[in-house]
Amino acid sequence: MIYYHFRNKGDLYRAAIESAIDEAFDLFAEHCNTERHETPAEAIGAWFDVHVRLYKQLRNVIKISLDCKGVVPGAPDSKQPIKRFYRHEKAILEGLIRDGIKSGLFRKDVDPATVATMVSTMLDGVLARSFFLKDFDMHDTVEAFKQAIMLSLGLRRIAVGPVRQVRRTLVVTEGS
Repeated sequence: MIYYHFRNKGDLYRAAIESAIDEAFDLFAEHCNTERHETPAEAIGAWFDVHVRLYKQLRNVIKISLDCKGVVPGAPDSKQPIKRFYRHEKAILEGLIRDGIKSGLFRKDVDPATVATMVSTMLDGVLARSFFLKDFDMHDTVEAFKQAIMLSLGLRRIAVGPVRQVRRTLVVTEGS
């Protein structure tokens, strides 16, 4: 019955991963709309927060990728959906970082591509670790990562409210 809809396992894999990726980006668009945030720093913070809120859907992207890695090892386009996911994520994050540099909020010597890759890799690590350790505290780890990224961008980030709640943040530049 599967082969009625899909020519082979590779096509099934691509359809599954593309569906999971599309769902993730629809949810990102809903929760991380940059017009909802006063600053690029808030939008980047929301990017982290959305990963925590949507961790089940995002873990599906990782799980499908890992489960199917051996299914289509020789297929030349088998990695294309995953590459598309990372390109899209990188474009969003780089844009936010550039906006922060342009507005004077972030340091001018920040490399948007490097910071975007750092954010993406941190979040991948959090999601992967949550697979293996059921008692892993994703919330506190993500908060620590947000603090580290804000510091690398030249900001101090002062959180308002408990860690486990969605909260507003006061962002202060180093000279303030």
